[in-house]
Amino acid sequence: MQIRFLTGLLYGIVWAGIVQADTTAPEPLPSPLTLEQALALADDSHPDIELAKARLSMSQAQASAVQAQTGLEITGQILPQYVQRTSPALAFQNSDNQAHLLITKRLYDFGASEAQRDAANSLVASSSLDFLDVRQKRRIEIMRYFFDVLLADMRYMVDNEAMAAAYVTYDRIRERHQLGQISEVDLAASETRYREFLVRRNKSQIEQRSSRQRLANALNRPGELADKLLRPALSGNVREIPEFEALIQTVQESNPGIQRLRQEVEAAEAAVVAAQKKSGPTLDAEFATSYYEREAATRDKVRAALNLRIPIYQGGRDDADVAAMQAQLHNKQAELKKAEYDLRQKLLDLVQQLELLKVEQQTARTRSDYRDLYLDRSRALYEMEAQVTLGDAMTKMTEAQWRAAKVEFDLAIAWARLDAMRATLITEPNEKK
Repeated sequence: MQIRFLTGLLYGIVWAGIVQADTTAPEPLPSPLTLEQALALADDSHPDIELAKARLSMSQAQASAVQAQTGLEITGQILPQYVQRTSPALAFQNSDNQAHLLITKRLYDFGASEAQRDAANSLVASSSLDFLDVRQKRRIEIMRYFFDVLLADMRYMVDNEAMAAAYVTYDRIRERHQLGQISEVDLAASETRYREFLVRRNKSQIEQRSSRQRLANALNRPGELADKLLRPALSGNVREIPEFEALIQTVQESNPGIQRLRQEVEAAEAAVVAAQKKSGPTLDAEFATSYYEREAATRDKVRAALNLRIPIYQGGRDDADVAAMQAQLHNKQAELKKAEYDLRQKLLDLVQQLELLKVEQQTARTRSDYRDLYLDRSRALYEMEAQVTLGDAMTKMTEAQWRAAKVEFDLAIAWARLDAMRATLITEPNEKK
């Protein structure tokens, strides 16, 4: 019960800290747009967020309904009545108006209501964890689409430079062909190469807009395509990768998906207890006060009573409910066990991906350094007119920068996924954790 209380308190704080959707029109996206600014919009009104909020609200409403079952119940009743007496002596007493006030309170039901409350509270905690999971996924999605825009812009630069270099080569070959120095075959080959680069450049240009549209949809701003984006520092990529065996224990204890299923198992266990106790005795306190226009010896103005109800036979309905709840419990237990296996595999894959990306990161840096040196040499040779490789060197340098950026972005996404597995809400991925 203490763990459940702390869990509910924790996610209650998380829920209370969420900014509710504003009915006014949102401000335009900043230009240039930073990753931190994009992530700040993750909790804005979005279909995924609204669905998660709705599920949480429904579970909270169900918990309130369960709590109200044992609360004080006050009922008022007014009965205007006209009656016709059988006795001639009472024929003048035709009016028999009445008013009643009845107050009832469930005193004890031998654990049935407590089990129902435990089940409802566990479902609220489960919905809170589900909401946290949705918020994390939204942030990772926004990060991925933000990086896609940056990569699309860099890819366009690579393909545009390659296309320009191919055109320069094709133009020179065409001039030499006019002088009779180049054959038709070589000219056609050069033109084909240029046009292939042109198609590739045009595809990159299309991807620039498509990636911005995906980012706009993720930010719930489908009509606003961000023009300029600032590349984040991503200093959080410089971290030591934890050992898998030490990591798996902490992740299993804090992972929102696992914790959500554990709460659902607790809810199913409590539901079994509630179903078993549903046909048990109940003890209610009743108090009634009444007004009668016609007095009678058998009528009470005030009545207080204890009502002990003991069910004797329910026709097997309760046994069927218990069996259904037990089947639901077994289903949830199996889901939890499978999720724990899946989490272990996903975590291992993620740790291995981080290790591979670390190697790729160093390789990308080495490649970039080499391309810088190659570009410097090509510039020197170009100035001496010894070789005409400057365009090719610039293209390869830009592509090396694109590859290095892609590794850095993939590494940031991998770290963000690991943080999400550990129930750390992603706010500023460029900071070390």
